[in-house]
Amino acid sequence: MSEDIDRIQRAIASLTGPLLQKFKQRATYSVAGKIREKMVVEPPESHSPVLWASEKQRRWYFANRRKEGLPLKYERKTDPWSQRIQNKWRYTKGNDYTILGNRADYAAYVQSRDYQSRQHAATGWTTDEQAAEQIIDDGTMQRIIDAQVKAIIREAFRGLR
Repeated sequence: MSEDIDRIQRAIASLTGPLLQKFKQRATYSVAGKIREKMVVEPPESHSPVLWASEKQRRWYFANRRKEGLPLKYERKTDPWSQRIQNKWRYTKGNDYTILGNRADYAAYVQSRDYQSRQHAATGWTTDEQAAEQIIDDGTMQRIIDAQVKAIIREAFRGLR
């Protein structure tokens, strides 16, 4: 009987130690993956007319396109200035967290809640905050957490019957 109690106590202790860390890593990685799925969805045609942040920005754009010999109209995916934002999403996994980031220099101006330009908002690019809200609102995040909690509890108590 005391051996069974010891095994149960060890299982419970592992839930607050290594298994808790494993739970956080698995859950955050899965959540980051679902957020990424929302972020890579490309909206349709760009909003027209362009909503420039300033006249200075508009002049800079056209002057530099001419200087580089590029067509004045930017073409998503095929333009020399395009960094193919959808292909630049990367995960950084820590011991108990996951960070989702984008390596495109201009990613924040396209999809960040804090920095998204009016042009990209009008075009319909999903922001990081909107993607997170979507997976919270549709229950995806809760399903991920529930599944990971069950998996970790099964793992902690494996062999106890």
